Formats: sequence, C-alpha cells, structure tokens
Amino acid sequence: MTQKTDNGSQRPFLAGNGNLRVIAFDCDGVLFDSREANINFYTHIMKIIGRPPVRADQHEYIHMHPVRESLIYLTGGEGEDFARAFKYFETIDFGPFNGYLRREPGLVSFLRLAHKHFRTALATNRTVSTLELLSQYNLRKFFDLVVSASDVSKPKPNPEIMEKILDAFNVLPEHVLYIGDSRVDEEFALATGVHFVSYKNPSLRAELNITHFRELNCLFPEKF
Repeated sequence: MTQKTDNGSQRPFLAGNGNLRVIAFDCDGVLFDSREANINFYTHIMKIIGRPPVRADQHEYIHMHPVRESLIYLTGGEGEDFARAFKYFETIDFGPFNGYLRREPGLVSFLRLAHKHFRTALATNRTVSTLELLSQYNLRKFFDLVVSASDVSKPKPNPEIMEKILDAFNVLPEHVLYIGDSRVDEEFALATGVHFVSYKNPSLRAELNITHFRELNCLFPEKF
C-alpha cells in the first residue's frame, strides 16, 4: 500500500511509523452507512414539531454534526422550535432508527484484527445513542475506549475528543491512526496531528484514501 509524497513519488503507507499504537474510528460513515438512519431520525423529529422533512441539501450537515447542532441548524436557531425538538429528542427510543443502519463491508474482520494488534477507540459526534448502538450490533467488545460528544464540552472538530484518547492511552499524536469520512474528521485530524485515513471520501486531505477496510491489511501481519 502506497501514498503520494509532496513531490509526487510513492512510498509505503505509514513507512517509518512503526510506533503506531492506537487506531481510532469515527462512527457514522465509517462503522456504519448511517445516512438513511439520520434522515429518518431528523425527519421524524421535524414532523413531530410541525416542520417539513429534512431536505437533500441538509443531509451532509446532519451526517457530520451532533444532535444539538443539527437541530439548531434544522430549526433555524435556538428558538421555540429548537426547544421543542430537543425536548422530544431526549425522550426518543433510538432502536427503530438504528435498524436503518448498515455495517460497512469487512468491518468486523478489521475490528477484530485492530483490537488484537492495537489499542482501539471510537471518536464520535454521536451522543447518548453511542453505547446502545454498539451493543445492538455487538461491536462494543472491539473498543478499548469510546469517546462521544456527550463526554466532552466541544464536539469534533475541536481536539477535545482526541485529547481524551491520547491521555487515556498515554500516547502522542504520531502514535494514532484515525479513520474518518467527513470534512469535520479532516479538520479534527489536522487539529490534533494524528495520522488520517479517509474512508470513501477521496476529496479529503488524508495520508490514504480507502474504499474498503481490506486496504489497510498492511497494518497487520495476517490478512483478512
């Protein structure tokens, strides 16, 4: 597996970075294809408060941001509609919406190897639904640490989530590989100085862009 250097030549991915100790993952768009779930979730809330369904031009924002920020965005500010929407959100059963999620191909095999050879972390802008989701899909066992937007004062791209990961594992940014799929993830990686792999989004500035987890086989002595 190779990556382009600044002069256009090729070198092995993560060459000279044998000190990699941690693999961290975004959740939505990396562990799961969650766009349909997000659209249904927010459209349901908008219907409850008497507003129109989520529009196509709003999909990208709600995919990348936590619930609070997304509801502010969808309702046009922190007014009465936002207050009603957020109050309703606090009562929601996430189970029916999790049913719209689709695990990404090769995910479980990759997580099994990642957890065997490295420390593993989830770094997500999801909030209270995170642990329930991981349990529902039997993925919690693959993560040594889960840090969600509920655990910090500022969500990604603010560095706080990654700072918690660095502190928990007592590692430096150069010891961490982060896999994300959005502009928020790109900014997050740049702000924290960790290695960044872009998943299914070649427009992002990353050390490597992949479309399947098997493209990271180079990290392990065995293959999947």
